[in-house]
Amino acid sequence: MDPLAQLKDIHLPGNVHNYPIAPGWWLIALLLLALTIFSVIKLRSFLRTRKAKKLALNQLNNANDNSTVVTILKWTLLQYFPRQHVAQLSGDNLSAFLVSTLPEKQRDIFEQLSANSFSNVYQKQVSQDITDFKQAVTLWVNQALPPKKDLAIINNNAGINVPKPLIEKSSNEMLTTEATKIGGAQS
Repeated sequence: MDPLAQLKDIHLPGNVHNYPIAPGWWLIALLLLALTIFSVIKLRSFLRTRKAKKLALNQLNNANDNSTVVTILKWTLLQYFPRQHVAQLSGDNLSAFLVSTLPEKQRDIFEQLSANSFSNVYQKQVSQDITDFKQAVTLWVNQALPPKKDLAIINNNAGINVPKPLIEKSSNEMLTTEATKIGGAQS
């Protein structure tokens, strides 16, 4: 008798069942997805709020007179604060507003560096004054921006009032909001 004739055919294992993933793994996947989305949104918001600050600092390096520095400063203010509260500020009122938004430690340094620069914006100045003024504005941009959401600035001496939640919109969002207000008013 032949031993090979007694062998039986090869049996293949049964199909592996495609069991559904356990609910705990779905929960972990959803939490990771939500965490990723939240992180991306926060990162974009963080970068957007600091974009105007970075641009202002770059422009300040190229400024060559007091009026240019003040123009850059006012543009920066309009990016972070409501237009109705900062657009009309000039001279001593602008200086008082800037000082009131700085941390306590930086106020004296800012006042020393800016001295009379806000009241002498359109007068011809020596190069040392522009250097000090640029240092003062750079200090303010680095220390005061972006403003805290719960910052409430009330400067009774200068009559400056800023509402409690400060607007942290980019210039494109502000333009879109203003355009819809204007479009709605014309209808």
